Amino acid sequence: MIRSIRFHLAVVAAAIAAFAVASADGQPRFEGRGIVVDGAAGGAAAAQFGFVGQAGTGGIAARRGVVTDGQGNVAGAGASGFTTANGAQGVRAGRFERSADGPASARGEASASAKNGSAERSGSWTRSADGSASGERTTTVTNSNTGTTLQGSTAYEKGSGFSRSASCKDTAGNTVTCGSSR
Repeated sequence: MIRSIRFHLAVVAAAIAAFAVASADGQPRFEGRGIVVDGAAGGAAAAQFGFVGQAGTGGIAARRGVVTDGQGNVAGAGASGFTTANGAQGVRAGRFERSADGPASARGEASASAKNGSAERSGSWTRSADGSASGERTTTVTNSNTGTTLQGSTAYEKGSGFSRSASCKDTAGNTVTCGSSR
């Protein structure tokens, strides 16, 4: 059944990738859609929702979807993005899966950029059927004015706790004090 879930998740991901902000006349446009399909065999179901909004030269778009096979296996994905009139932009995407026998996982990425800098973040989390769990997240932030880049990471292991690290580098790759303007 999890193979069927993954197939439906791939369909949802393809729909997300094809979803774009568009308006022929430049006027604000908002669109919403929802669909639920309930299968007779085992209570399988799928749902998705999306919206688009645009005004002037900025806009937003988002799409979400979830599928289940009625046996306790479930998966979902979502993505969203924005642009602004002054050139800022950002995207976010994530997905999750959970099996009826206990394992679960999630992954997400996000990035944004504007005149003064950019930021990227990614993370993942997993839980095994035996209850063990771990996760990690990395973040990179760059100041366009100074060229300083912050790189940070956080990791978690059930039973061991959290570990964190962070460092900053200048445009030449030299380690500098975080918050430094040089």
